[in-house]
Amino acid sequence: MRKVAAVLAGTLLALAGGWVTPVLPQAAPVKVGVLAPLSGFAAADGKSVLTGAEIAAEEINGKGGLLGRRVELVVYDDQADPKQAVSFARRLVELDKVSLILGGSYSGASLAAAPVANEAGIPFMAAYAVHPDVTRGKPYAFRMGLLGPVQGRVGAQLVHDLGAKRVAVLTIQNDFGRSLEAGFREHAGKVGLEIVFAELYPPGNQNFTPVLARIRASRAEALYASGYYAEAANLVRQAKSLGLRIPIIGQEGYDSPKFVELAGPAAEGVLLTTTLDRDSRNPEVQNFLTKYKAKAGIPADMVAASGYSALKVLGMAVQKAGRLDPAAVAWTLKSMANLDTAVGHVYYFTEDGDPVKTVTVQVVRKGEFRRFRNYTAMALVKP
Repeated sequence: MRKVAAVLAGTLLALAGGWVTPVLPQAAPVKVGVLAPLSGFAAADGKSVLTGAEIAAEEINGKGGLLGRRVELVVYDDQADPKQAVSFARRLVELDKVSLILGGSYSGASLAAAPVANEAGIPFMAAYAVHPDVTRGKPYAFRMGLLGPVQGRVGAQLVHDLGAKRVAVLTIQNDFGRSLEAGFREHAGKVGLEIVFAELYPPGNQNFTPVLARIRASRAEALYASGYYAEAANLVRQAKSLGLRIPIIGQEGYDSPKFVELAGPAAEGVLLTTTLDRDSRNPEVQNFLTKYKAKAGIPADMVAASGYSALKVLGMAVQKAGRLDPAAVAWTLKSMANLDTAVGHVYYFTEDGDPVKTVTVQVVRKGEFRRFRNYTAMALVKP
């Protein structure tokens, strides 16, 4: 005690006896790893999720940090590539010594990174990856967004609620698309939908005209089509050119200002299942939308809101646990319930670390995403 007092007194005295403000040692920051596709085909999503995480870090630090320590983001560009994701996840664990990891990439990269974090005992939160295996069997892995099968299930219910019976299914050939289709097919049978056309297409496909012609010939009354914003924009433009006037239902991959920009007028009326309800009156949502627009200069998308909410929820778990012990943080996360986030109300987290939450259907109206309806029935939204 005397030694501490002496050090403090010595710090206070300087400049020939003058008094100065004491300079106290600063606690080491809490390092949070962020994996995001900042270059390549998914760069727009990578930039969105990182900006969302930065806003969350600014808010946390503005309120005193985590456990009195400043949050510092350690960011790597995984290019949505599983090999890169594994390499950078190991670097975050072994060299950067991060306490938490935010997985801001697609399902393929997240499926590769999550086991690395889990084996190291570091809490990992996938912002928006949809594949069930990202979290399954991994006690330290969590998810902020919706599972693919849940979105698919709601998509089938939406087709039914629109009054359609005959539906075409067009699936992007990757983990994202397959998990969506699985949920759609499961629920389609329950609500009496007839799948009259089904086909896979490769990521990056630009010419949908031949397959759309066959969908038109199938006399489908609705099209459930998975994909990311670039594929989706090509799809809806070409559908309009062919005169295919049936509802097109997409998913969170469409949820980007880039989709509206690239699709132009053809985006009007397109429906999508997602997690960002722009018309929500929840202050958390509106606060985020305002801050994102000010920081990025463009409207927020689901990806940005998911990155923001993932870091905010991780921070809440650390504060509630009262320590950075990984087991305590993971246990606390699984015990948290009734959270109002920027990406919907989380009722609770499952044993696999997945959120049971609201699903919003957005529709493009006058070049903007607007609420069409929300789904809250547990039979639909529970994984």
